[in-house]
Amino acid sequence: MIWLSVIGAVVGAWLALEALAFALVRWHRPFFPWLITPADSAPVIDEAVVAAHRDRSFDPDLGWCRRPGEHATEHTDDGDVTFRTDALARRANPGHEDTPATVACFGDSFTFCRLVDDDHTWPHHLTRLTGEVTANYGVGGYGLDQALLRLERELPRLGCRTVIMGVVPETMARVHSAWKHYFEYGNTLAFKPRFTLERDGSGLRHHPPAVTSPEGYRGYQAQLPAVQALDPFYRAKFRRDLLAFPYTPRLLARARRILPILAELTVFRAMRRPETAFRRAFATVLTENNRASNRLYHDSGATDLLRALVVRFADTCRDAGAQPLLVILPQPGDLRNDRTARTRARFFASLEEVLPVVDVTETFRTHPDPARLYAGGRLGPHASDAGNQLVAAAVAARLATLPTVAALSKEPR
Repeated sequence: MIWLSVIGAVVGAWLALEALAFALVRWHRPFFPWLITPADSAPVIDEAVVAAHRDRSFDPDLGWCRRPGEHATEHTDDGDVTFRTDALARRANPGHEDTPATVACFGDSFTFCRLVDDDHTWPHHLTRLTGEVTANYGVGGYGLDQALLRLERELPRLGCRTVIMGVVPETMARVHSAWKHYFEYGNTLAFKPRFTLERDGSGLRHHPPAVTSPEGYRGYQAQLPAVQALDPFYRAKFRRDLLAFPYTPRLLARARRILPILAELTVFRAMRRPETAFRRAFATVLTENNRASNRLYHDSGATDLLRALVVRFADTCRDAGAQPLLVILPQPGDLRNDRTARTRARFFASLEEVLPVVDVTETFRTHPDPARLYAGGRLGPHASDAGNQLVAAAVAARLATLPTVAALSKEPR
């Protein structure tokens, strides 16, 4: 009968699609770990990887942190760059190694300034513009919460009159994360501290990382129910992106993310252009992560948490006799001029009630050649030397209006 033939054709097409999806995921998953399967819900973490993490960056309180005396080379689209850290695990500020810092910068990789040399970071340019030696405590992957905790740890020996917090807008997502693997798939070592707002309105509650020692990775699975309850991205993002049978409903539900990734990987790997395949697929990952982060700027509960952390940062600085300053450092995906971008800009502008804010997003967006403001790397762009010079100029202009820096500049050195 005709209807049986139709049903058979539909079932056959569905099974063919399922088989194709299975084959593509199985092919691409070892090459591109951002295609996640149920096995990624509680992956085995190799002890050799843990040992390297222990030696390189593990921190029981912050999740991870730079080590004193690091020296490494990074590959960029424009060639290799190098960085090093000093005895206090701060990024080097060439020519000012023996001069006490009067300004300290905390934040993420856009403050550490990945993909440029030590003398092309915006804290280094800020030193040149203001004459105030600037220490760089930035750490890749940090949210404002981790950067704040590092500031509080460093505070007894900081001795700076101005403290700058420099973060990307994606810090909104990072401060809600307890295990970065649930937002940045494959980042399985990155258990981090998290703050939540107490329901009775009494303030912030600090949650230590789920793993507080290298040995804790061996049985970390026992901590996952608590982590999943604490990390909203487990349900809102991670579980939705898991690829397993039946594939079709998942492909349809997350088509904007999964279909471009599969298409880019398949086409360019078939053409034997693996690096192009990786970068184009990863660009989709970055775009989707940017969207997930931006949605939180429309959530009053999410913005209340970030605002409370900014208040704590400002209070911490002022209690120590230091001037706080918040600097917003845009990623390329933040340069769109849409409704979400305007909502985000209004939120950061509202923080002027708490502390001075420098948001360089509009400066980057209206630049004649925004692409020139970024340096390319395999895991996404960061500000180039030109971009960091713009950041430093904007920060220097704002610092010149603040009483702490004005007073400091009149003191004998």
